[in-house]
Amino acid sequence: MVFRARIDRRTALRGAALGATLALEPAVAVAASRPKPPSMPLGTPIGCAVQAELLAQNDAYRQAIIRDCDMVVTEDALKWDRLRPSRGKFDFTEGDAIVRFAHAAGLSVRGHALVFHGQVPPWLDTLRTRAEAEAEMRKHITTVVGHYRGKIASWDVVNEFTDDSPERGTGLRDTIWRRLIGDNYIEMALRTAAQADPSAQLVLSDYFLEFAGEHYDSRREVMLRTAQAMVTKGVPLHGIGMQGHLYSDRVVDREAVGRFVREVRALGLVVLVTELDVIDQTFPADLRQRDELVAQQAFQLLDAISAAGGADAVLTWGLRDRDSWTRWHKPRPDGLPTRSLPLDDDLKPKPLHHVMQHFRRRVVASEPPSGNTKRSP
Repeated sequence: MVFRARIDRRTALRGAALGATLALEPAVAVAASRPKPPSMPLGTPIGCAVQAELLAQNDAYRQAIIRDCDMVVTEDALKWDRLRPSRGKFDFTEGDAIVRFAHAAGLSVRGHALVFHGQVPPWLDTLRTRAEAEAEMRKHITTVVGHYRGKIASWDVVNEFTDDSPERGTGLRDTIWRRLIGDNYIEMALRTAAQADPSAQLVLSDYFLEFAGEHYDSRREVMLRTAQAMVTKGVPLHGIGMQGHLYSDRVVDREAVGRFVREVRALGLVVLVTELDVIDQTFPADLRQRDELVAQQAFQLLDAISAAGGADAVLTWGLRDRDSWTRWHKPRPDGLPTRSLPLDDDLKPKPLHHVMQHFRRRVVASEPPSGNTKRSP
């Protein structure tokens, strides 16, 4: 696959193969014939979610991304409400701007998100039949992935499909796609994306896969069960995205994260951190103390993943604090601005930036001596 191959060319050491003694025998048997993901590379490519409007307006923002990142992900530009405000129209203006910027800067691109229950246009609720829903989903994926074939290397194909009460039923969220198509909408989405661009890395992504507690154990179980089913059927799935929205009042379960990563990798899949940030609502007001605690929270997750074989990529959900969704959706009780991302409002590095570069620097160090550390798209 193109995305993994580019990373492979810049890595020199591979870890030993993981044991296959996990209780996933049917899927592991199928996965045995598939290319195995690399073990822990010398370092992890990192990136961030970007907004086309900011790229157009702010040169310092653009330069910070070029300096700090190996890849970018389309934050909102390719979600249904932006891309398809009306049923018969696709507006690629914002997505194309992001891709042009990334390619000019030598950055690879991740696309987000082909199938998602959130941020959808009102017209989607007019779908009534299975045939109608299948046709619209196939049309959307084929058109979008086809438009960016060879330009976007990795896709979040189905995003946030786990139910908020994952211990009940199948554990799958009740979305319009599941109601009209059935549980196999995930398989359908992956197969359609693979047909549109056979070289793209295809990922299932979800949140709350990082913390300690029975609820989070259940969410990890749903993700693993879904991934195992895809692998057993030979569905083109290449990776699992742990979003990594971390909370100041929740504990990263290092042991559970490590076990989850090893189980995913035993299926022949890679792990990505796709939307990393830290919701700092309960951390102290003092900026220095708060920034250190934010960095420590992120380090716990990334270090646990690294110890279990490593991530294929780590991306933060934005780069500077003033652009973070947490400012509006997860405000602090004391009214102070949140500080969830690697750079502050003025694009100055914070401790989280140092954590990100810590996990990245060995990739940079392994580059050829030309000094160009960016992967071509």
